[in-house]
Amino acid sequence: MATDTTTSDPAQLRMALADYIRGRKTFRTSQVEHAFQTVPRHVFLPGVDLEVAYAPRPVVTKRADDGTAVSSASSPNLVAGMLELLDVQLGHRILEIGAATGINAALLAELTGPTGGVVTIELDDDLATGARAGLAAAGYPQVQVICGDGALGHATRAPYDRIIVTAGAWDIAPAWWQQLAIGGRLVVPLRLHGSGLTRVLAFDLHQPDRMISTSAQVCGFVPMRGTAEQAEHHVRLDDDVALKLDIADLPDEAALAHALTYPAHEHWTGVQVHDEEPAQHLDLWLTTTSPSSFGRLSVGSAARASGLVDPALRWAGATLYDGGTIAYIAVQPHSDDTNELGIIAHGPDSKKLADQASDLLHRWDRERPNQPTITARPAGPPHDQTPSAAHIDRPHTQLAITW
Repeated sequence: MATDTTTSDPAQLRMALADYIRGRKTFRTSQVEHAFQTVPRHVFLPGVDLEVAYAPRPVVTKRADDGTAVSSASSPNLVAGMLELLDVQLGHRILEIGAATGINAALLAELTGPTGGVVTIELDDDLATGARAGLAAAGYPQVQVICGDGALGHATRAPYDRIIVTAGAWDIAPAWWQQLAIGGRLVVPLRLHGSGLTRVLAFDLHQPDRMISTSAQVCGFVPMRGTAEQAEHHVRLDDDVALKLDIADLPDEAALAHALTYPAHEHWTGVQVHDEEPAQHLDLWLTTTSPSSFGRLSVGSAARASGLVDPALRWAGATLYDGGTIAYIAVQPHSDDTNELGIIAHGPDSKKLADQASDLLHRWDRERPNQPTITARPAGPPHDQTPSAAHIDRPHTQLAITW
């Protein structure tokens, strides 16, 4: 389904965008759908063509000197999914981390109504000023825009019933714990691995020292900046290929850099995945289950076209590595809407690692885990740990993931 780009009427374009999101089955409530039909996106994107403003794609609005995106209007479908997870009710007090254009804050204002309140924080003064102007022009002057570090929150108007983070976070900032009301919800795109693997999680604060999320949503976000900033790390395997990884896994970078000089070892598993199957968390499952380290291959078009490497797009280049050997998930068509999973390995121990990865895929096929349960606690002395859980330690948070 595509949005209607034959009209220059913003109201019609809003309705077409809402129709597209409904067609993706993202809307769960009439309230979120109505908000999308109401908020004039184009007012927050001055200088952007109407068709682009209402297209179902992100719009980059600020870049760093090196060309990387610093701020954007996120994919409307992803925004809708996050708002449904947030479960905003009339009268709620809401804190948003990452104002960007101000579009999301306007949607939040629609959802919380005149009896609620929305505070949104933006690191850069020019972005905060633009968001403030857009909100006023669009009819939402009641939204308070703060120029500051989102990791610090805004204690003056705490506690909040809902906190939503609209940038990729490495950790759950202490201020978010402290400023969220008991019974409240935090929706955050949390980086669960140093390779950049990120999921939108909806944490419910059940008690002051524990939050639980029972669902996860695949996403891609501009990383947080400020005091919560965390750089990604990668190893260059070829001019057009890089392996993103977690430096805490102590990778042998010198050995990995030569992995692609070894011939490919292919192993097709017979495991089949339908296009519509809920298999989006296979990569996260591998990070929590594999005895080998996890990474993600970033591959340019030239490397794919040459046949050098061709990892499955569905799992963002999911790869296991051990020493100087890599093994990544590949797919080949089985039918019109079903693919077979395979493993392609390069390195001195390619057969061994391919066999290990194949065993994992067969285990995944037997279990077909759907959604993870992720428990978050403030960092400190180790809590009672479930033996079957995978544990992730961040400076301010301990995470436990079970399936």
